[in-house]
Amino acid sequence: MKISNTFFRSLLSVDLIILIVASIPVGLWVLAPHTAINAMGAGDALTAVGQVFGLFGISLFAINLVLSARLHWVEYLFRGLNRMYIQHSRYGQIAFIALLFHPLLLAVQYSGGTFYGVIQFLLPNSSVAMDFGIIGLGSMLFLIVLTLYLRPKYNIWKWTHKFFGFAFFLGALHVFLIPSTTQLFMPLRVYVLGLCAVGLIAFIYRTLLGRFFVKTYPYTVSNVEQLNDFVTRIQMKPVAQRVVYAAGQFVFVSFSDARVGKESHPFSLVSSPDQDTLELAVKNLGDYTERIPQLAVGSVVSIEGPYGTFFSGRAESATHVWIAGGIGITPFIGKARSLTPGEGPAVVLLYCVKNDEEAVYLDELRAIQESSGGTFRVQLFCSDAEGFITGAYIAKASGGINDIDFYLCAPPVMINALKQQLVKEGASPRVIHSEEFNF
Repeated sequence: MKISNTFFRSLLSVDLIILIVASIPVGLWVLAPHTAINAMGAGDALTAVGQVFGLFGISLFAINLVLSARLHWVEYLFRGLNRMYIQHSRYGQIAFIALLFHPLLLAVQYSGGTFYGVIQFLLPNSSVAMDFGIIGLGSMLFLIVLTLYLRPKYNIWKWTHKFFGFAFFLGALHVFLIPSTTQLFMPLRVYVLGLCAVGLIAFIYRTLLGRFFVKTYPYTVSNVEQLNDFVTRIQMKPVAQRVVYAAGQFVFVSFSDARVGKESHPFSLVSSPDQDTLELAVKNLGDYTERIPQLAVGSVVSIEGPYGTFFSGRAESATHVWIAGGIGITPFIGKARSLTPGEGPAVVLLYCVKNDEEAVYLDELRAIQESSGGTFRVQLFCSDAEGFITGAYIAKASGGINDIDFYLCAPPVMINALKQQLVKEGASPRVIHSEEFNF
């Protein structure tokens, strides 16, 4: 299916929709009969701004919980789960800043004008409604600092993320109980609490009851093979129903093997959609992936997905140029396996590695090249010998820039650099597609 709007326009429209949904409570607050903006003094005005920040912050927080549920229709709106998670992180930070300003501005009015009064106002007191809000915000502050600055290991990070729902629940209780315009004006109350309920349902669906409601497919490991010192190939066969997916998509994988651990991680599918087995190629990049070679044949695997819109039919150019950085080759392998000789656009694959020893699946890719009838070409680029690949090199290897769609899968730093360089070479941003796992 072809998508008429460019990614940038679609993302802008999604951002605009989310901003409107999060801002509707502010409009309702202005329309409330208890709000008399014209009669406000300086202190009242700060209180009013504080209330506006609180309404916007809690609404955006609720929307962010919906995004974190990994719903397929949400992924489609963002043109990819990775892009959705990037925006999810930004929305979370904006929501936190808005919620932080909420009590700080109210403290000016209710602290008596002293520093000691501000501290007292911001600490738990005898008001249950206030305490819920303060504890919820404090929990959110701790989790934000932990996530953005302390950078714990993935399994710890994922576990602590569950407490964002707890922090939101306390914030929703604060909104429900606190005497305010939200309590007095029914349209505002229904909208805000309804949005909070949607956010909590999304959180419960994904985090608390995901094992019951999120569809997964049982597989068993049929083969584990070392392709080189760093990459392990895993082949899996379905227990019952197989995953239906498109070439280049990825899944979340959880192995029931004590030597590896049950935590869920995303991996691109190396296999072609017409294969009965699923195939992954996992590079040793950390504590979890270094245990993958110990995976036992026969281990049960839980597969969630598929996700990803890397090859989604957006491109209409006569030539496609694929740029793979290291283990970023994985989505291209599945796509290359599914190519039909003589059909579709011409494809040039630039496979970037440090040296040829790192180039897994190279023999198979060259065999595909031989049988493609000239429509598929693979070119190895070794940084140890040639330095970093550049936009100028890509343009030369591609035979120019015009009528070409570029697909990049590599570390985020490499993708960002090449995007900028390709634009400088004359490529339009709308023909540069990328897939990077930074979540």
